[in-house]
Amino acid sequence: MKEIEENEINTLLQIIAPAPLLRIGHFSDQGTTLPRCLDAFCATHTYDYLLNCTSQTYHDHITQQSKVQPYADTTAVKYFSLERPSYMQHGKFYEYLFVTADIEPSARETFVQKAYKVIKNAGLILIFIPKNAQEETAQWTMLLEEHYFVATNSIDLDREWRVIISKKMHGWGG
Repeated sequence: MKEIEENEINTLLQIIAPAPLLRIGHFSDQGTTLPRCLDAFCATHTYDYLLNCTSQTYHDHITQQSKVQPYADTTAVKYFSLERPSYMQHGKFYEYLFVTADIEPSARETFVQKAYKVIKNAGLILIFIPKNAQEETAQWTMLLEEHYFVATNSIDLDREWRVIISKKMHGWGG
């Protein structure tokens, strides 16, 4: 799949409301454009950015190529197995959680449940999927709504990508 266009990413990042001490998480298994843009954005605003590489190969590629780590004080890159029993790390929550990892359909419900627990109330999850994947869009939307996310919408970014954006409902379920 083609990389997400940088200008589209920068336009999308305008949804991030300025606030002190934001924490942005990202689950990814491919690509360098979005991590690079998030890294630069977080460095500019002194936000924390955690790139959770969901495959060891991707982690090695990112760290060996130094594609994301010029701002070591605001960015962390870690290998992160989606099989973990919990996604919580050091008791910290994300205001924004970006997902570009390819998550198997059978694992999506568990992923949404675990992700819900690490997103702050009223925080956003942004799931990137191929634009032509109508069935995948429908499945993600259903899962998010079933697991206490609200205001779920999808936006076409470019010719290749769509992003599903949903807000964690304050004080519900979990």
